[in-house]
Amino acid sequence: MSSRAPEPEPIRRYFVDEAGDPTLFDRRGNVVVGEQGCSRFFMLGLLHATDPGALARDLAQLRSQLLADPYFHKVPSMQPEAHKTALFFHAKDDVAEVRREVFAVLRRHPLRFFAEVREKRRIVTYVLQRNAASPEYRYHANELYDTMVSRLFKN
Repeated sequence: MSSRAPEPEPIRRYFVDEAGDPTLFDRRGNVVVGEQGCSRFFMLGLLHATDPGALARDLAQLRSQLLADPYFHKVPSMQPEAHKTALFFHAKDDVAEVRREVFAVLRRHPLRFFAEVREKRRIVTYVLQRNAASPEYRYHANELYDTMVSRLFKN
């Protein structure tokens, strides 16, 4: 019998982000899925980076290069006071040229990506059926989010 303590599990760092939002109804209970300003899907993604430190360094180096590039001098998201690309890359804020450069950096790193995707019209159908069976039931966005997070991290 060995008296050595078991080896600790290596630290794993995951990066989680969402696309869309879990909103289904307005304040009056009307379905707003698919209407202007309300997404049809809600997605939750998880990225596992084998060496997050190296990835962070490469992204910081890229950000410095892009900020020094006169081509991007007048791009609004590249201005530090905008608190956007000048501080953090984010696809919805970045111009196509920046997204392309970020993608090139990501391709140089071993990454694994997992996602949970929900079609919100199906969730509305589920909520309405559940309300019919149990009138006291009320949909809460956190319920959807929590379910998706647990599935995303299941394995």
